[in-house]
Amino acid sequence: MNLYGEVFPQAQLRFNYSSTYAVALNPRQGLKQFGPYDSNLFRKTHIRCGIIYPATMQDVKTRLVEGLTKGEGGFVGFHGLFRVPLSFEGERSISLENAQEISQASTGLSTQDLDLIFVLTSRRNSPLYQACKGELLGNGVPNQVVIGEKLGDPNQRPWVLENVALAIYAKVGGTPWVVANPMKRQQLVLGVSRVQDINRRFLVGFVTLFTQDGDFLLMHSKAPVFGWEEYVEGLTRLISEALEEYRKLRDVPDSIVVHLHKRPGYRELEAIQGALDGLQEQIPYALLHLNEYSSFRLFDTSHLTYIPVSSLKVDLGYHQALLLLDGRVGNQRRKVGVPRVLDIAMDKRSTLAVEEFPNLVRQIHDFARVNWRGFNAAAIPVTVNYARLIARLVLEVGTDHWNQIIAAGKLREKAWFL
Repeated sequence: MNLYGEVFPQAQLRFNYSSTYAVALNPRQGLKQFGPYDSNLFRKTHIRCGIIYPATMQDVKTRLVEGLTKGEGGFVGFHGLFRVPLSFEGERSISLENAQEISQASTGLSTQDLDLIFVLTSRRNSPLYQACKGELLGNGVPNQVVIGEKLGDPNQRPWVLENVALAIYAKVGGTPWVVANPMKRQQLVLGVSRVQDINRRFLVGFVTLFTQDGDFLLMHSKAPVFGWEEYVEGLTRLISEALEEYRKLRDVPDSIVVHLHKRPGYRELEAIQGALDGLQEQIPYALLHLNEYSSFRLFDTSHLTYIPVSSLKVDLGYHQALLLLDGRVGNQRRKVGVPRVLDIAMDKRSTLAVEEFPNLVRQIHDFARVNWRGFNAAAIPVTVNYARLIARLVLEVGTDHWNQIIAAGKLREKAWFL
């Protein structure tokens, strides 16, 4: 059996909504040269932050605040990178690093009309994390937890500050960059996933919406439900409502692409199909399963490590392909072990022509460059990455807090889960 494939070139990134010439391969250099993609569209003229910190970490707090506002080393500061000033206009010092004090401090700051609140801690602490996340997100305030020890090394601090700045710009609703996509047609990409709570009692479904170039538009979810039947019954309504929200922001898309992160069941696919077929307009759509746990593996017998180059795509048929995003670059690879492949399949229920499948695989590859968690973050398609992050948050804050977050509904257009 002969298999055929290709190595995709690295996607260029775009840094200006109104100019197709503001492109670069390196996101850091692109931001320094052009500023963020939405600099002419960003609604805020100033970002107002608050900070919660233990009294024993006063010096660390000062380094964080001054580093973000003034810059340090190779990091030019938040304003220099994103073209919008950032200031700290509220703070709470806590004597004990526990959930009760952090919750009280969060309640106090959440009433001050701040765009984002930092929570500085000495170490990773799950109860504390749950307390601050649940309180702040329930009040519609994005937040950024910073572990103090990461700011201890002066040689590494500029890189940490730069990555923090990138994440918070996205959390307050900004778009740092998108893929420089030559496609002229307007396409809507949906990431559909689900998660079960830590006790396996509740199911939470959610949908993330993106443009064809990876620009995050909104996240839509419902309150947790008890079982599979309730989840499936509500899925059609969930997607329909998310699409209705999209219609308030954009024109009718030329096509819709659905990325399914979890292995979909038959009834789940029927529910998604029902939402898409129920649209007033007949819009062609593609249902794509992105399987991270494929039994396939790829090897390069011509190289000493047997690891193929990154961005390798191998066709298994007209509607199935393997994509390797975790390969080597040159002779280097950051991870150890056998790299996993992304097994991509186009469901037979799709109404978009199967001839579009190669372009859809290339789009998934390019979406791996829209990772705003850090400048050197792992190459993961943004639809898969956001599904992971949201699922992790559901488990960490609990379904009671999730209910509150969804009921507030103030964060749908922000990537607050980064």
